[in-house]
Amino acid sequence: MNLRPRKSQRPPNSMSSPTIFLPDELIVEVLSFLPVKTLMRLRSCCKSWNSLVSNPLFVKSHLQRSTQNPNFTLGRTLCRVDTSVLPISFDRFIESSCSSKPITLTNDPYYSLKDKDCSNVVGSYNGLICLLGYSFKSDEMWFRFWNPATRTISDKLGHFCSIPYSYDLTFGYDNEKDTYKVVNLYRGAKIFSLGDNTWRNIQSFPVEDHQLSCDGVHLRGIVNYLAIRNYYSHSSYDCKDLTVEQFVIISLDLGTETYKYLLPPRGFVEVPFIKPSICLLMDCLCFSHVVKKTHLVIWKMTDYGVQESWTQLRRIDLQIIDYNLEKKFHSRWLPLHLSKNYDALVLANDSEELPVVYNLIDHSVKRTRIINGERWWHYIKNYSESLVLCE
Repeated sequence: MNLRPRKSQRPPNSMSSPTIFLPDELIVEVLSFLPVKTLMRLRSCCKSWNSLVSNPLFVKSHLQRSTQNPNFTLGRTLCRVDTSVLPISFDRFIESSCSSKPITLTNDPYYSLKDKDCSNVVGSYNGLICLLGYSFKSDEMWFRFWNPATRTISDKLGHFCSIPYSYDLTFGYDNEKDTYKVVNLYRGAKIFSLGDNTWRNIQSFPVEDHQLSCDGVHLRGIVNYLAIRNYYSHSSYDCKDLTVEQFVIISLDLGTETYKYLLPPRGFVEVPFIKPSICLLMDCLCFSHVVKKTHLVIWKMTDYGVQESWTQLRRIDLQIIDYNLEKKFHSRWLPLHLSKNYDALVLANDSEELPVVYNLIDHSVKRTRIINGERWWHYIKNYSESLVLCE
């Protein structure tokens, strides 16, 4: 394939610099570093570049580079009017907190979806955002898969009749079948596959006798849920009468559509007064919990599925990061991102609008301000720009 754009015509006697020819392999390499928005514009340069941008091998290559620099992404949804995203690199977020300079954002119409029938964000993976739509008249619900970077969106998919909350749904990717799936844990367990556009029951999935975490954590084709066995309370978390042995992690393989149990770290020996959480840091499953109401302890499973590989990653003094302790109000902290050189940790909690940055070297805390003028933005996990198709 000739990837060189057609040369422009020059007057016969005009002066011109020597033509430099680049190998096609180098052109592909250079283009794979460009943002999706730029690549979409470059498609008009020549037919070969237009073909390259949609080539599955190039799409995967570009995706690998994109996911190496994860974003802190804000989303906004105005029911059936406007759905927008604002990607901010975690590096920029951390840099802004260290310099005490606010991040100024402006709405970019390029990343907006107008007048669509989906307004709830289920989740994001590989640059696709799964949106949930509904009809009050028929109690019918459906999905659309949206790629904000390529400005493409799928047709309505996965129709079903019920009114589950969006946090009963988890969006993920099946590595084996190279397709996207949605797990629905509302009144049972079902899984929808984009590949065949059908719902299937997950046999004997332990929904009835377990209280599962709201959000599943997706790791290499497996969705992980923090669960409490034999816990039937429909109210908020209450640590009374619970034992450490009741806490488990349920891992659902999206390829085989089967599940297994993982146990928390052996160092988890006391039921905390705030519900523990699981997350993903540096491509490893992590488990975090509060100890003695004074410290947040984060564990990392260095070898996924191996109980003995749990290692303590950090132990953070809550007096440093949580100013609400002075008011005798305790926040639930969730780790979002660990910097590549292990010197900064981004944490979110349920009482502050934006995450904080905890310096792991000097143990200081910085809070970043984002200037936008609108307050109904929310955080979207796992979003990275990509060229992945919505179909």
